[in-house]
Amino acid sequence: MPDAARLYRVIATDFPESLQRRPAQLLAAAQATAEDLDRLLRDAGLTDTSELRRRAGKETNRRLVEPDLSLTNRDGDLGDRTMLRRVLSREQDNLADTLHALQSNGTFELASRAILGSRRRWVFGDLKSAGYASLFAVDLNSALRDVTLIQPTAAAAITALTDAHPADTLIAFSFRSYSVLTLRVAQEFHRVGGSVIALTDSYSSPICDFADHVVPINTRSESAMHSPTAVVAVGHVLASLAAAGAKGAARRSLRRSEISRSLQIYPEPTDEQTGTTS
Repeated sequence: MPDAARLYRVIATDFPESLQRRPAQLLAAAQATAEDLDRLLRDAGLTDTSELRRRAGKETNRRLVEPDLSLTNRDGDLGDRTMLRRVLSREQDNLADTLHALQSNGTFELASRAILGSRRRWVFGDLKSAGYASLFAVDLNSALRDVTLIQPTAAAAITALTDAHPADTLIAFSFRSYSVLTLRVAQEFHRVGGSVIALTDSYSSPICDFADHVVPINTRSESAMHSPTAVVAVGHVLASLAAAGAKGAARRSLRRSEISRSLQIYPEPTDEQTGTTS
């Protein structure tokens, strides 16, 4: 592994002071990748560079300062750029706060119950939310039947609304800037008599006027360039809860895996991918 060997030499040079450099700097100096670093640490029985730094400091009786994890374009040019640690901390805190709030006020339970009790589940998202809707539909479809992802076009929306039934549920993703198409789909679905579950950024979101269940998610932004972390996580939790309450969900998931293998839709993992040896 020449890349890992170069990385080892870079770390060994001026060790342990070299560990006070950012991981990205070490990788750039060695012309290596993050995978090379992970493999090197794993072979040494370590989980990450922080553990390596702590162990090196203990063995050398030195206090090694953790590197300043700044997002920069050039080494040494810190300027006023956002700190990576601050970004990660903000995302982690926001995710924890959002999940705790939705669990505490019963939103998760009520929304998942509505999804589970519906005759058919429709999923919709437009603009940036189209990606959220697609991920959610895949998660939900792995355990439940009658899940339909509505493509974000007027023609697809008309077809779906024509087939919609009062016993159906629409799960709609709507965030700033609010899609007019999403609002109209929710309005028409509500008019049909179906249940609307809105994953949105606040209780004052315009889609709330048509929603039976509102799942508020703090996106930490007043613009369309919001953080997707909490949105994706909430969608996954909601789909998982609905699947957990479905009779035969485990059997359906197993059957899907068997059919996929039979049709060879997904390639079998190699020994290198699974980390096993022959």
